[in-house]
Amino acid sequence: MPDLLPYLIGGLANGALYGLLALGFVLVYRATSVVNFAIGEFLLVGAYLTYTFALFLPLPLAILAALPLAFLFGLLVERGFVRPLLGRSVVAVIMATIGLAAALDGVVQLLWGPDLKYLSGSLPNLGFQAGGIFVSSRAVWNLLLALPLGLGLLFALRRSRYGILVRAISEREVAALALGIPTARILAGVWGVSALLATLAGALLAVASGVGPNLVFLGLKVFPVAILGGLDSVGGALLAGFILGILEALSQRYLEPILPGFTEALPFVVVLLVLLVRPYGLLGERQIERV
Repeated sequence: MPDLLPYLIGGLANGALYGLLALGFVLVYRATSVVNFAIGEFLLVGAYLTYTFALFLPLPLAILAALPLAFLFGLLVERGFVRPLLGRSVVAVIMATIGLAAALDGVVQLLWGPDLKYLSGSLPNLGFQAGGIFVSSRAVWNLLLALPLGLGLLFALRRSRYGILVRAISEREVAALALGIPTARILAGVWGVSALLATLAGALLAVASGVGPNLVFLGLKVFPVAILGGLDSVGGALLAGFILGILEALSQRYLEPILPGFTEALPFVVVLLVLLVRPYGLLGERQIERV
């Protein structure tokens, strides 16, 4: 057990970031039914914004400074790329987000280059040792930021006025318009929140591994997390993030020496097995269509 606990703590820390990124993905899907294939690029842009601010500010302030810009970036994406496509076919919207991802990749490399960069400065050291087990500062920061933010967002969607309006739009957008709900403004805010969450996740990942195009591949893990939890379940995204983080840690400890590379495929294998039993994910809403 003492040998296993560090892996579990690391898995929880990684799972917190997976859940945080999946929250933004699921929030957009639930409100607009748009599958945002550019979510990995949202994470990448947020990490580079943090890197740029960290050249002039202490790292905690750099992260705080990047968040409003990330929110504005999400608003611009919704206004410029998503809103003109609302009402079009699902394939058109999917292709638009894929094209957006490719365009953002090109812009990022044009502005910052393809080289791996490291953040200047560091977050305050919150690591500690208890009972012979060392908990790293990175794990503490991931859990300290991601878990309260995820639970707060879940509470806001269920209890706050804004959350109720988002759920109303996700159920019946035409009826919401008829009732005078400002759907365009609220949906733009949803995209802004999604970009903000991706930026925070990207900043925390960049603290540990630097900033580079490789972050996009880490962002792709949002898809198995969101599908496992349920594409329409914000709470499921948070839960699935922790589950896959722990399973990856256990795979790294026990299976990687036997099956090299299996840990990278594990999230997709788990999702496939779960969907065979629960097609709507762990906490997704079962939909019945009568024909």
